[in-house]
Amino acid sequence: MEDLDAKWALFSTEHAYVEEEIYAELQETAHLFDTHDGIHAKWSPDGLLGVLLVFDPEEAEHLLAAFYAGMDGVEDAQRAFAVWTASFMGLLRQCMEGTES
Repeated sequence: MEDLDAKWALFSTEHAYVEEEIYAELQETAHLFDTHDGIHAKWSPDGLLGVLLVFDPEEAEHLLAAFYAGMDGVEDAQRAFAVWTASFMGLLRQCMEGTES
């Protein structure tokens, strides 16, 4: 185990620039979202949380229909919209967990 720790320390020292390059890239692109990269929430360097919602037209239509039907009292629609909202709240919770001290 000591040999592995020594190798890791040597690697970390010799290749510290990799960490710096990755950090710099993350800082430069913190304000950007890509609908295909799988990242749909990011904290910006100035402490703002950005969330990207990506829907195809059918998904957007179904979500809106569930919302409006739920407002009209349709219980199944209320449940469907609540499930989507709960999923979104899960995303926000995961983002906030990284900021808790």
